[in-house]
Amino acid sequence: MPNPQLNFRALFSGLFSRKVIHMFSTAEGLLTQEDKVTADGLQEVFETNVFGHFILIRELEPLLCHSNSPSQLIWTSSRNARKSNFHLEDIQHSSGQEPYSSSKYAIDLLSVALNRNFNPRGLYSSVVCPGTMVTNMTCGILPPFVWTLLMPIIWLLRFFANAFTLTPYNGTEALVWLFHQQPESLNPLTKYLSATTGFGSNYVTTQKGLS
Repeated sequence: MPNPQLNFRALFSGLFSRKVIHMFSTAEGLLTQEDKVTADGLQEVFETNVFGHFILIRELEPLLCHSNSPSQLIWTSSRNARKSNFHLEDIQHSSGQEPYSSSKYAIDLLSVALNRNFNPRGLYSSVVCPGTMVTNMTCGILPPFVWTLLMPIIWLLRFFANAFTLTPYNGTEALVWLFHQQPESLNPLTKYLSATTGFGSNYVTTQKGLS
């Protein structure tokens, strides 16, 4: 799947707007991603983020479903998952401009559906968002010098928004926390978010209302 590309126009207009924190926290409108049809006849982003994982779950269903020994699925979703970018009539987002956001909202819905159908059989599903991290993938979006210029701004924004985890280690906070919970005790309509304070302390927060 190709790396997203930065929308420079949205970046510079957003830097001087009230939406700057939201823009960097979710990348909404900030990134564009070319989507295409794969050899399987599916939209590439949908197949990569949703369909392949769903097929894997169905193949492993006999191993995952044991009521006497619960299993837990943990999906990587995003704060950028937007209901407005997802349509049941076009679940692959073949006609839209926000395939990433649509695919992440599809993950949220799929997790809810899995819980409704498989909880009685001992399979539980949760979704997490690792926050905004700098990884090999994100470094491919911008030239190194641009990241050098942006990092002081991002570090400053972390005092106002907890989504800027910045490192993969910080981003796994919610995932590791979920791993240590009893899956039966978790709210199936809650997304668990990795968060980091301006001083670098990690914690887990929640976003309720998945549907």
